[in-house]
Amino acid sequence: MKQKINIIVGPTASGKSSFGLRLAEKIKGEIINADSMQVYQDLKILSARPLESEMNGITHHLYGYLGSHEKNSAYDWLKKAIQIIQKIENPILIGGTGLYIDILMNGISPIPPIDLSIREKVRQMDINEVRQQVKNCFYHDSQRLRRALEVQLSTGKPLSYFQDKPKIKEIDADFKVYFINPPRDKLYEQCDSRFEKMLQNGAIEEVKHLLEMNATGGVMKAIGVEQIISYLYHECDFHQLCETGQRVTRHYAKRQVTWFTHQIKDKTEVVNPEEFVF
Repeated sequence: MKQKINIIVGPTASGKSSFGLRLAEKIKGEIINADSMQVYQDLKILSARPLESEMNGITHHLYGYLGSHEKNSAYDWLKKAIQIIQKIENPILIGGTGLYIDILMNGISPIPPIDLSIREKVRQMDINEVRQQVKNCFYHDSQRLRRALEVQLSTGKPLSYFQDKPKIKEIDADFKVYFINPPRDKLYEQCDSRFEKMLQNGAIEEVKHLLEMNATGGVMKAIGVEQIISYLYHECDFHQLCETGQRVTRHYAKRQVTWFTHQIKDKTEVVNPEEFVF
């Protein structure tokens, strides 16, 4: 019999964590992080990582296990997540990173390993130069463009060549997906409130610490980091920081809703997570 895996997805500030705790208590499950920012040890506040006091005695996995200079990929996360899933009886994955959920449920394109010297070369290139060299790729995101060029230079084939091949599934399981999707006005209100609380609870000091460590890569892409850096460099005042951070958070939440709405077909939509009965 296939293992059952519960997955809780949705936009930031929608109430995924509290919903997951309720489910974990009901089925005696353990929670696995599926958020690409909550993996970083030094990004506790801006990633809204659950505090130990908020875990209600439920075992949590893959939260805060990476240092700020460590590199992380979706496949790195997948390998770790599967190792944990196979060891526990009732795994519950919680997160808003669509790529993580997609490769867990649907598999990953069969792309050969990338030559490390090529990877380093591409990372040093100007993004406009990368864009000019990439073939058959229509990404706008700089990270995806660099990935496409890495594959092209390393294999001699465009990324689309591998993406068109059947995906390789790393795990065969029965997935039950809960999509937390509150009314838009309520979601945006929660986004605004969360960002304001983050600033009150030490998010500015958190970003200061990242700058002091000369942190690079994924950890610096968290929502709010860029806006707080602008504030620290006196490019905006506190009111502007709060306003901009809230707007960016709302836009991110909107993109997440769109992705989960269209990319995951078989799911249970939860409009009022506090009132949902399992």
